[in-house]
Amino acid sequence: MKKLGLALGGGGLKGLAHIGILQVLEDNRIPVSMIAGTSAGSIIAALYASGLSAYRMEAEVLRLKPGDYLDYNISGLIKYLLSCFIPPMDANLDGIIKGDRLEKLIYRLTEGKYLRESKLPLAIIACDIDSGREVIFASEKIRLDDNEVLLVQDALLSQAVRASISIPAAFVPSRLQGMQLVDGGVRSMVPVTVQKLMGAEYIMAINLGQYIYDQGVEGIPEIVNRTLNILGYETSAAEQKFLADMAIYPDVGEVKLSDLDKAAEIIRTGRRAMKKEMAKLKKDLRA
Repeated sequence: MKKLGLALGGGGLKGLAHIGILQVLEDNRIPVSMIAGTSAGSIIAALYASGLSAYRMEAEVLRLKPGDYLDYNISGLIKYLLSCFIPPMDANLDGIIKGDRLEKLIYRLTEGKYLRESKLPLAIIACDIDSGREVIFASEKIRLDDNEVLLVQDALLSQAVRASISIPAAFVPSRLQGMQLVDGGVRSMVPVTVQKLMGAEYIMAINLGQYIYDQGVEGIPEIVNRTLNILGYETSAAEQKFLADMAIYPDVGEVKLSDLDKAAEIIRTGRRAMKKEMAKLKKDLRA
C-alpha cells in the first residue's frame, strides 16, 4: 500500500472530528505512515503519534471538563484594565486564555514524550509572530528549501502543541527558544505541504473549515478564531488543491471551545465523513 500521510487541520473544538476519522481508519486496518497537525489538529496528531489509539482519545475526551483545559487570564486582564486608568502602570494583555492547563493536559496524555520519541513521523505547525516565519516541530529531519521556515526537533510534544494552538489574542503566545509562537493556522491551516516534504505517497487532508457560516459569533475568542479560519483556509486552499490526494470535510458546524457536551456528536461526524470515502481510499492506496 502507498504510504498514507494525514494532514489534520485546525478548527477549535471541531478538531474532535479527527478522532472519528482515525477510528474508522483503525476499524479498517488502514495504517497511518505519517501525520501532521495544525492548531486543534496538532493535539490529535501529537496524541496519536505518542501511541494513543483513537478510541482511547475518545474515552479521555469524554471525561474532560472545560476547566481542565481553559484557564482564563484573569490577573492579566485586571492588570491591563488598571493600567488604562492608572498612568504609572504599564501592562500588556497578550491573550485571554493562558494555555498552561492545556499544555499540562497534553503532557500527561503523551506521558511527557519528546518529538523524537514519537511512534510515527510527526510534524506540528506554528508561527513565530515576531518574525512571521513558519515553524515546523518535527520528530525527524525534514529537508527544507525555504529559508523562511524553521525546523525544531528538540521539544516536548506538549510544547509543540501549546505553540500550535495559540490563537492570536485568544491565547497568550507560547515563548520557546527565543520565539513568540502563535497558532499554526496563520501559515498553514491544513498542513498538506509538510506531508509532501515528509515523503507521504498519498496525502489525505482533513479540512474543518466552512465556506458558508450560518451562525454569528460573540466575544473576542470566537471573533478572532473565525477571522483566523477565514484567512487560514483561504491561504491553504492552493496547497490542498495541488498536493492533497483526498480531502475530507466533516460537517461539524459552529462550536465554542467550551462546548464539550457536543464532543461525542463531533466525533461521530468525523466517523460519518470518513466512512463515505473509505471505499475510494482503499482503492487509491492499492492503485
